[in-house]
Amino acid sequence: MNKEEQIRIINNAINQTKQNLKPLGYNLVFWSIVVISMSLFHYFFPQIVQFSYYSASIYWISIPLLGMIYTTKYNIKNGIKVGYVTQLDRVIKIIWGVFGFAWIFIVAISLIYKVSPVQDVLFLLSIVLIMTGLIIKFNNVTIGGIGLLIFTAYSYYNPFMNLLLVNVVGLSLGMLVPGLSLYFQKNNRS
Repeated sequence: MNKEEQIRIINNAINQTKQNLKPLGYNLVFWSIVVISMSLFHYFFPQIVQFSYYSASIYWISIPLLGMIYTTKYNIKNGIKVGYVTQLDRVIKIIWGVFGFAWIFIVAISLIYKVSPVQDVLFLLSIVLIMTGLIIKFNNVTIGGIGLLIFTAYSYYNPFMNLLLVNVVGLSLGMLVPGLSLYFQKNNRS
């Protein structure tokens, strides 16, 4: 096998992964809409979300857990429909699975120490988006992750920012726009 054939095989695997990751675009859009909606609802109706000591925690844990169940079922159903998994697909699934466990860990630690998990989750999310974009060679996801990373770093620098609005802007630029571009991408086979 010569270099050209090896490069062609690698490019075909990457292109197949891009096509198989259309559900990733759906997941990015789904999660950005869920968290943006939750953030805006919490921002405009804090009296509803924070009516008791634990109500905000219940709000921010229960809805994402339901979302995790939904997206897990969606991804399993979609994986069965495709019928096979490439190595790159597997790598992306592992990265996002680790993100899910890390999210649960960050939220649990933040509840114990009574601190906001928003910045830590956004930092972790930006790193996962950058890795995903680099692995599948999809610049919009990489740029979205870099933008989210810069935005998250700025939120540490400016502690007076409203973290609910940080969620809205950061996820709009870091997940919603790249997710839409990934979901609606055209297949470009080389």
